[in-house]
Amino acid sequence: MFIGRSWCDNGMQTVVGEASGVGANGRSWRPARGGLLVPAYYWAGQGSMLIHRMKGFGREVDRVAYWRAYDAERLRWLRDRGGVNCVFSSYNWGLPPELEAADWRAFERAARICHDLGMMAAAYIQPSNAAPLGSFARKGWYAVTPKGKRIPYYNGRAFTCLNEESWRAWVLERCLDACDRGADVLFFDNCAFGGMPIPLSRDYTAFAGCACERCRERFSVWQEAAGLSVLPLPRLFRPGRDEAARRFAAWRAGTLTAFLRGIVEEVRAVYPETKFVTNTVGGVNVNTFHVFGVDLPAIAGFMDWLFVENLQSPRAGGRTLVQNAGTFKLLGALRPGAPALSIAYERGIGVDGPPPPEVFARIAAEGFAAGGAPVLRASEYVVGGRWTLLEPGSDDVRVGAFGQVVAAYAALVEAGGRRREAARVGVFVPDAVGWRGDLYPGGEDDYLAVIQALVGAGIPFQVIGERHDPRDLGCLLVPGGVAPPGWFRGRVMRFAELGLAVPKGRLLGWLGGPLEPVVRVVGPRVVDGYYSRVHVRRFVDRLDLLMRLVFGGRFLRVSMPDSTRRLLAAMNPVQVELSGPGYVDLWEGDHGLELHVVNYGVSPIRAEVRGREILSLASMDGGRLLGRERVEVTSFAVVHLEACAVAARGWGEAARR
Repeated sequence: MFIGRSWCDNGMQTVVGEASGVGANGRSWRPARGGLLVPAYYWAGQGSMLIHRMKGFGREVDRVAYWRAYDAERLRWLRDRGGVNCVFSSYNWGLPPELEAADWRAFERAARICHDLGMMAAAYIQPSNAAPLGSFARKGWYAVTPKGKRIPYYNGRAFTCLNEESWRAWVLERCLDACDRGADVLFFDNCAFGGMPIPLSRDYTAFAGCACERCRERFSVWQEAAGLSVLPLPRLFRPGRDEAARRFAAWRAGTLTAFLRGIVEEVRAVYPETKFVTNTVGGVNVNTFHVFGVDLPAIAGFMDWLFVENLQSPRAGGRTLVQNAGTFKLLGALRPGAPALSIAYERGIGVDGPPPPEVFARIAAEGFAAGGAPVLRASEYVVGGRWTLLEPGSDDVRVGAFGQVVAAYAALVEAGGRRREAARVGVFVPDAVGWRGDLYPGGEDDYLAVIQALVGAGIPFQVIGERHDPRDLGCLLVPGGVAPPGWFRGRVMRFAELGLAVPKGRLLGWLGGPLEPVVRVVGPRVVDGYYSRVHVRRFVDRLDLLMRLVFGGRFLRVSMPDSTRRLLAAMNPVQVELSGPGYVDLWEGDHGLELHVVNYGVSPIRAEVRGREILSLASMDGGRLLGRERVEVTSFAVVHLEACAVAARGWGEAARR
């Protein structure tokens, strides 16, 4: 059993009765207390050293840390101090076999140790890029531009063509071999199909995907099968204004979906207990349909877990509000019942050093409070100019801070029994808006701004997707022009009615018009330089340009009028006023309502709870009761509300009816 989201009696519960401690091939693993799934990123070994040196343009690697990472005492350290029970280990980086075979053997040893320690072993699989080295140098499976050039994926690696049969066979072979060597979980990282376009003025430019002859032919066949007149593969990817590009976007995404589904089905036929998870969302948890060719709602239908890797290590200060709570809820809405995983970076891979312990605690607390499974980032740090990992001794306090939240939350789940989301404010995010729309939704579709405003206002909320069963909500916030779910009978408010003050100034919001021809030429070269030239990469990273220019607008506070805030807050059974930046969520347990408060700042905050009597306070890494209606929160606190118990049971009964 592990934490996730599942439906039972039309309600939400946090403990999922899946696997029951038995992994692939009958191997046993030991869930953390409370049945939590607690994964850790832990890339190490020979392949990781090579990949990280390429990714860092020759930056040195702490060889001792990488070689010893999968020793029994270090894996035991992750388990005992961090509460980890699922280790994401290196297996397949897309390197040729003469370089990667050592990683396969190292994974087999690590998986055996993980099982001995009662932990699951997750194998890293690279499905969409490879390093053109050694025996891979002249392979015919690389994706190409319309001019026939390979498409870089970071330094030293290139995107592959998912229609090339030998590549498909290679990926399947690696998956089956990983399972044979002990993998309980297969983790498909960086799923994409070919090159990425450049977002520009609510459309895109440059080329996306693969333009090889094989892809051109299959794109034509796909159009004919759909009864369409055949259009050529577009040289520029502008789906907002070009019918050929719109068709190509649909074909490209469908190709990736079919590629992954085929592998999953073949592996499950041999290893039916294997769990599958894919990292197909990045940056700011937005749609990647056009950027990477990913139809996430379709892929979510055959994945066991959902996962996002992002730049959203939760924090706040000044105008900034970085939150990952919306990420967990958005993923949970795609497939209710599937564990939603997320790993957060401060600024990015190869840029961050290990953050202080309070950041590890905040990441864990926010993830659990939002109903997800936060991932402990134990690798891919840069310290003293070298790539390194978290290590026993020097990083005991950091890992321990994460583990303390795991232990405290596990105890809470054990004591609370089945639990469901209890917020009565919902944000409706249908697939076409959330996952198949614009990279940066705007206007009446800007669900990201709505979520940012709700978090900033301290208003508990749920994200409602197309797959949710009926539930009792007081108010549903809906994008413009979209019909709410047929089962909803409460108050509907359109996003535009909220009166949100969305910050302006994102670079991509105004680069267009007269500048578009220039950006069309310069943009792809800058992106190519970022992934293939050390000076461009270091310049962009040191100035933090990626965060500032591309993602920065999504990490600013979004305010709403006081009248709107009061109206939405009143929909919930509890109203909360925070003295500083924080995240608030509501859960219903067997003993009544639980109010979860996470502190995003560096100083303690006070939460004033109105309308209910506080029975008791369970705190995690700080928290104390100041009176009948006030609590002080250092990192994370859960307030148990006795007076809400009757009302909470009433909502559950209403939902079941």
